[in-house]
Amino acid sequence: MNPTWVQHLLVLGTLLGARYTSADTAGSWCYEDPKCGPETWAALPQGHCNGTRQSPINIITPAAVHNPHLGVMSLAGYGDAGKLTSMENKGTTVYVHLADGLHLSAQGLPAVYTAKSFHLHWGQGADQPGSEHFINHKRFSMELHIVHTKNNLSKDVALKDPEGFAVLAFFLQATANARPSQHWDSFTQHLKKVALKGQQTYLDGSFSLRELLGSVNLARYYRYHGSLTTPNCDEVVVWTVFPDPILVPPGVVTAFTSTLSSTDSGARSQLQNNYRPLQSLGDRQVQASSTLRPEALISLLISTAAIAWHL
Repeated sequence: MNPTWVQHLLVLGTLLGARYTSADTAGSWCYEDPKCGPETWAALPQGHCNGTRQSPINIITPAAVHNPHLGVMSLAGYGDAGKLTSMENKGTTVYVHLADGLHLSAQGLPAVYTAKSFHLHWGQGADQPGSEHFINHKRFSMELHIVHTKNNLSKDVALKDPEGFAVLAFFLQATANARPSQHWDSFTQHLKKVALKGQQTYLDGSFSLRELLGSVNLARYYRYHGSLTTPNCDEVVVWTVFPDPILVPPGVVTAFTSTLSSTDSGARSQLQNNYRPLQSLGDRQVQASSTLRPEALISLLISTAAIAWHL
């Protein structure tokens, strides 16, 4: 056999082996099947899901410690729609790949972090919320996670650093009073191209991350140290949770459960309830940014109650 062809076959075999190994690992956990759901994650080999710094948590705003040094977050490159390269159905969430050039910096972070991807968590539509974090025992319709690594490290290397990842968490709240959003409409239109697990599609530059975030105040947030919310639940994340939700029409939320499947076959299996249950805060401290002064926390409690009243 031609030596060149032998080399090609060896490379192909390596890639296929890596692919199936990855698929086997991804298939070892799930959300809704009792055989592989969150209750079983602690028993996964080489995992950390039974650790003491796990995420998500319920953030009790009066208990948060005000830190006057936590100022506004600086998001560089977030307005560049060209940085959102492709969308993929992972079977557990919808995942958007990002090109280099989106950077996060702020007081309280040990370095500049580079955005690698973002994904979402949801429940069963507008009437059954599915955010991972809670604010004062309230769950929101959805939660958006933007994943960054420290100093642009690869994910494998970042997993070895206790502050290797910085994740920004934004809530989405479905409400009939929300103004239509062409950016979220464009996002949900792309979901049709990744309806089945494993499907991918290139993005067309019709929305940027900054446009998806809308008018969220980047100076109002909570900070704590926790973990990835999917196995292996590595405790390597600096979390920043923004309490003011992105308000969207109910159709934006229902598009996820009505379009996406958790399988790669024609058998319809809705991708839903892809959130991890709350974890114990333990002896950790949640910090509130400078803008969330004690008097501002009272306003947040009132606004949270008002949102719940209107839903």
